[in-house]
Amino acid sequence: MRVKIVTIILTVLVFLSAVTLGVSAVYRVNEVTVSAATVSKEAKTEAEAFRLRLEEAYAKQSSFFVTREEADSIVEEFPYFRITGFARAYPNRIIVEISEDEEVYAVPHGENAGEYYVLGADGTVLGIRSDYNNRADATGLAKNVLITGLSVSGEKGAKLVGDAVLESLFVFCQKAFDTLGGIRRNVVSIEVQKLGSSAETVMLKLTTFEGVNIYVRNPSVRPAEKAERAFNSYMGLTDAQRLTGRIAIWDTQEGVKCDYSATDGFENIE
Repeated sequence: MRVKIVTIILTVLVFLSAVTLGVSAVYRVNEVTVSAATVSKEAKTEAEAFRLRLEEAYAKQSSFFVTREEADSIVEEFPYFRITGFARAYPNRIIVEISEDEEVYAVPHGENAGEYYVLGADGTVLGIRSDYNNRADATGLAKNVLITGLSVSGEKGAKLVGDAVLESLFVFCQKAFDTLGGIRRNVVSIEVQKLGSSAETVMLKLTTFEGVNIYVRNPSVRPAEKAERAFNSYMGLTDAQRLTGRIAIWDTQEGVKCDYSATDGFENIE
């Protein structure tokens, strides 16, 4: 009797093992699909490299147990991408959706002359290279907004670090981006001018494509409000006014002051 019971138990175990192995084989990941929203031709090659890395990482895993955390870790190797979706398509396919962050700014690399940190809209370092042309532009002529006057450092995939003005600078830039619906079409460069040792003496000088300059005093105070005032003023100028002169933004006891003058220079404020 005992032998019969043992035989039955062994048979059941063998059956369950076979079922488990069969299910495991059916649900083993053998395909990864990457759906990429890209804005540059380079991103297509990078998206395929990302897909191959995912396939390598998920190979032979059960689709029941794969996690997005592994994909999140791998995407850090591809600073232009962020994951926007992750799904299992049973029995054996993983679908990952990614989007490419657009290049917006460039900052000279302080330690390596002739190189630039290329940044996304939030100040994340997307690349380091010898030019600051925008890689999504098919003509190869369009450039990113050049920001000068900073002492910074950075690694790909991480935020630029260094000067204390960085945080408020990118708050200002983001509001400008939102107000204009993009910034590269209107602004050529941003110069950070340090006129003294305190935050109140920092000035931003923005050069526009048309020619009018925008001066922003002390961007660390109310940066979003100053950006909105500056670019609402800019958009309110006539075509002729945009060709010359300046818009000045500064603090008064009554609040943020905005003024346009046909004569360039911050000195000639009221």
